[in-house]
Amino acid sequence: MKNIALSSVVILFFFHTTIVGQKLKETDKAPDFSVVSSTGDTLRLESFKGKKVFLAFFRYASCPVCNFRMNEIIQNYDALQAKGYVFIAVFESNNETLQSYLKETEVPFPLVGDPALLLYKKYGVEKSFWRMVGSMFNKKTKSNLKEGKVLVKGRNLKRDGNMSRIPADFIIDENGIITIAYYGKNIGDHLPLEQILD
Repeated sequence: MKNIALSSVVILFFFHTTIVGQKLKETDKAPDFSVVSSTGDTLRLESFKGKKVFLAFFRYASCPVCNFRMNEIIQNYDALQAKGYVFIAVFESNNETLQSYLKETEVPFPLVGDPALLLYKKYGVEKSFWRMVGSMFNKKTKSNLKEGKVLVKGRNLKRDGNMSRIPADFIIDENGIITIAYYGKNIGDHLPLEQILD
């Protein structure tokens, strides 16, 4: 009986939602960072003062749902720029994997590899086994997963990130203040673009 109780505690601990840092909210000052993008450029949030920043967190480069969203961003990138946004995409993949991704897809904005999860921790981006499993029952996520698989078909990209990572999107204003902190409900749940483009 004691072993069953101990096993239950271990299982619950393993499968619970894991937040790697404190969640941020609207009106918080966005945590500053200095990172190297996949193309070798140094990006510092402070250097974008006076501009609006759309900071998006993904799982890993070969993630089909992430690729669906990346394609959506690429298709709407001109509209985002017209609204004055600088877009930055953060992945758990390392920069070498992201460079491989760039060989096949022209991406007009910076990609940042963060395998050490430094930015994920600063912005409180979480993992959740249960929400990952629940994603399989979400009609929109299932559709995006199917379409995203087409986008990565034939690519030799490894899975170098956590499958249970839940995406998050942040809109940061010209003064470095978070105006939208959007933590996804499942692996394909991102800030709807119409919310900031309309």
